[in-house]
Amino acid sequence: MKSSKALGEVADSEWAVFLAKLEAAELEFAQGRPTLFKALWSHSDDVSICGAFGGVESGWDKVASRLDWASSQFSEGTRSREEIRSAIGTDFAYLVQLEHIRFRVPGRTDESTLDLRVTMVFRREDDGWRIVHRQADSQRSTELPE
Repeated sequence: MKSSKALGEVADSEWAVFLAKLEAAELEFAQGRPTLFKALWSHSDDVSICGAFGGVESGWDKVASRLDWASSQFSEGTRSREEIRSAIGTDFAYLVQLEHIRFRVPGRTDESTLDLRVTMVFRREDDGWRIVHRQADSQRSTELPE
């Protein structure tokens, strides 16, 4: 039987491996290739997305379609991220970050940028960590109500 420290180290190692896959998949996504990113999602009916381009989708079929469409808006993308907060539990984790994406809209030559605030929720499933929710928006400045 493993000690709790050993279990924690295994969990941290699995999380680190998952984050590396997530980083690579998000770069592919910004280049118009959503396959790796979609593979990191839970394919269950309880997944949801509040996308940076607007709209809310829930259920894997709708989320998968939205991811395909959103990724098709990018080509030749690069991205970086700044982690704000994260927490990892036994079966759930979350990540709050800023994402900076430079890309070309397919068919256009000028470069575009997209700066996002992103929150993702993850669940440990039988085959490892999976994304179950993503919220992204481009509001970066504080705006007080009128």
